[in-house]
Amino acid sequence: MQTVRTVILHPTPCQLSSLFITSEMLVTANRVAGLHGSNIRFHATSLTPEECLLRMESPDLVILPGLGLATEHELRDAMQQHSFAELVEALQSLSKPDTLIAGACSGCFALGAAGLLDRRNVTTTWWLAPLLHSLFPKAHLQSGDLVVRDGNLVTAGAAFSHIDLMLSLIEWFAGLAIAEDCRRFLMADNRPSQLPYMSVATLVAGHPALQKAELYVRHNLGRQISLAELADAAGLAPRTFSRWLSQATALTPSAFMQTIRVTEAIRWARSGTLNHEEIAARVGYSDATALRRTVRKRTGGTLESFRN
Repeated sequence: MQTVRTVILHPTPCQLSSLFITSEMLVTANRVAGLHGSNIRFHATSLTPEECLLRMESPDLVILPGLGLATEHELRDAMQQHSFAELVEALQSLSKPDTLIAGACSGCFALGAAGLLDRRNVTTTWWLAPLLHSLFPKAHLQSGDLVVRDGNLVTAGAAFSHIDLMLSLIEWFAGLAIAEDCRRFLMADNRPSQLPYMSVATLVAGHPALQKAELYVRHNLGRQISLAELADAAGLAPRTFSRWLSQATALTPSAFMQTIRVTEAIRWARSGTLNHEEIAARVGYSDATALRRTVRKRTGGTLESFRN
């Protein structure tokens, strides 16, 4: 039997739902693998960071649940604690070329502190993405993505994206058929992107100039807007506007406008009151084909899938 030696890190603090999801989904994967006649089996051990530092054997897979931290204040405070330093040290000791390391939500900040995000494509909780971008500028942030794999590192977004993270790990080690049956048995929806859940208004909250820019885009959705025009609406020079926007949202001006347009298009699709051509016109795209192409690129899905 091919065994995937798996370490589930149990940090302090810890998002218990992520911890339980990890264990439950690995148990489900083993059961499904048995039904498929597969020789794959996940052998999981839950360890604290301190216990990991005493462990000599290198695992095949390390899974770090979320830390249960939702704000910049909570994260900055936790990162000053001894338990966080111990977690970072454990991650560094576990980081080997043949070990896949996966983390979700606020756990991605521990991966960053361990130097594991440098020059890697990564994601995290969408509203914490600006902070991750600020603290770990060498990381290539893809905040709209739900799960991102880069080499032997896998990162995921907010809270229940841990389910999507686990399904991607099961697919990697056990194959698509087993992963899809796990999805069906657990009734886990397929969510390729965080973008439909992203609130630009939340990201710019507390930034009056950026809030003006957001409202300007929403009031002019049906036409294209230049950077100079958007910066003028915010009362800022273009370079200053771009810098402030990056710090607050981890988005470029183009991505900022596109995110608003795509999330509005999804909202209209879900309402079911307009066809795709009408939606495209409302959110500033020349035709439905251009809109569909952008939605697919940004979310991995189609407008029709959101309507359904």
